[in-house]
Amino acid sequence: MTKGNRIAKAAALIMIVTLAGRFLGFIREMLTARHFPVELVDSYVVAYTLPNIFGITMTGAFMAAFIPTFTQLMEQGDRERAWRLALTVFNAVVLLFAVLVGLGMVFAPTVVDWIAPGFANERSPETVHLTVELMRIMFPTLLFASVGGITMGVLNSLDHFLMPSLGPLAASLTVVAAILFVSPSMGIYALAAGTLVGLFLQTAVQIPAMIKKGFRYRWLLDLNDPLVRQVGVLVIPVLIGVGIGQVNILIDRNLASGLPAGSVSMLNFANQVYQLPMGIIVQAISVPIFPAFSALAAQKDMPGLHRTVGRGTNYYSLLLIPMTAGLMVLAVPTTRIIFERGAFTPENTVGTAVALFWYALGLLPAGMRDLYTRVFYALQDTKTPVKIGALCVGVHIALNLALIDSMGHGGLALATSLSALLNMVILGWILYRRTGGWNVGSQLIIGAKALVASLVMAAVVWEVNQYLQLWLGARRGILELLSLSGSIATGVVVYGVMIWLLRIDEVGLLLDMVKAKWRARFGGAA
Repeated sequence: MTKGNRIAKAAALIMIVTLAGRFLGFIREMLTARHFPVELVDSYVVAYTLPNIFGITMTGAFMAAFIPTFTQLMEQGDRERAWRLALTVFNAVVLLFAVLVGLGMVFAPTVVDWIAPGFANERSPETVHLTVELMRIMFPTLLFASVGGITMGVLNSLDHFLMPSLGPLAASLTVVAAILFVSPSMGIYALAAGTLVGLFLQTAVQIPAMIKKGFRYRWLLDLNDPLVRQVGVLVIPVLIGVGIGQVNILIDRNLASGLPAGSVSMLNFANQVYQLPMGIIVQAISVPIFPAFSALAAQKDMPGLHRTVGRGTNYYSLLLIPMTAGLMVLAVPTTRIIFERGAFTPENTVGTAVALFWYALGLLPAGMRDLYTRVFYALQDTKTPVKIGALCVGVHIALNLALIDSMGHGGLALATSLSALLNMVILGWILYRRTGGWNVGSQLIIGAKALVASLVMAAVVWEVNQYLQLWLGARRGILELLSLSGSIATGVVVYGVMIWLLRIDEVGLLLDMVKAKWRARFGGAA
């Protein structure tokens, strides 16, 4: 078997594991909605906000700053120095995050007041106390996530991808088990404990692979090493860049805490549904498109870069615009079939669907924002996306304050979509000017055709769904699932017919790309 075939089969296996992890994560959210009232889920979401944001931000920053240096040493054959660097960074991160965990647990009441000031005014003292206790249980996840981030980065650098991919699967499986088997006796505390144990296992499953690759733990903290200092210098701007992406979540939960009970969790559930198509599209498009950016930028091939950006834009338009229309039209039945059972009431369904409706508007802007950001990175410009991101955080806050009184938590979701739109427009405009411009007209034509096809699709799906809902009546279960599936299938057929009638050539190119990826991964005819 050639190296290319081994990599292709490994990539296919990793994709399967990743999709399984996403599916299991979705099951986790469904079980959470079923077993716990949204008022209790509010406390859990708020309690996990800061540990989760800190974990994502710090882990992403350390990985981005540390891994290139580690990889360079390995490629130069200096394995001993590479492992010395890894040990120092590992120990430094453990010390730093252990201190942060301790401070977070001690000052948890203050942290809760800061993240969710509305809890003190709008909720009972018992709710605030519960949130503090849950936060203290989950703050150690910050330590596990940071260590797991380093081990994942090291293993990926050494071409070992399977165990890091299995980590999130283990974490979600642990939470699912905690909900099913422990929550009857521990209640919402089981969800927090499952999250803690799950993050520990996510890191632990990677340790055997680390040892197999040559990692041997010992105490080493050589802060005078120039490479360690280099990592420390590099981590600051990356930390700011990664952190900005998490600030909007913190702001939304801060403001939602002052809204009626359940608002925080309904935003969270809607965001989970919204993120699913984003994850699928990113997986389908980013693999063949994004790696080309760096190569074209390195070759200073601006015409080639323009063509690739244009192709990516067209693919996103063709896929994300109909998904936006579909989510908006089917927000209520989608939310109902996923979440409405057990403790999740019909009122919760409506509230979550409202947030999902407004989040859906941000699908294309968020996808395009990420596409443009990758191009800036390929051009070795990490500062511009950070600056624009900071500007859009300010706009996001202003939009939140302007919309929250009239629209409630739906206004927070709309503000998220509008700020993503602004981010996309500014990044695209700067990129257009910096790279000498490209044929925007053809992309606008494709986008307009996709929009027309999506509007026709949405109108037909709406009518079909209304008819199916009348036929369904008060019946639920498998019939409701069949009703939603029928509406989605109708939408796919109508959209397919429309883009065929509108003669969109990019559809054929997209299908060819999918076929080529299938042949490359599985070695058979598509």
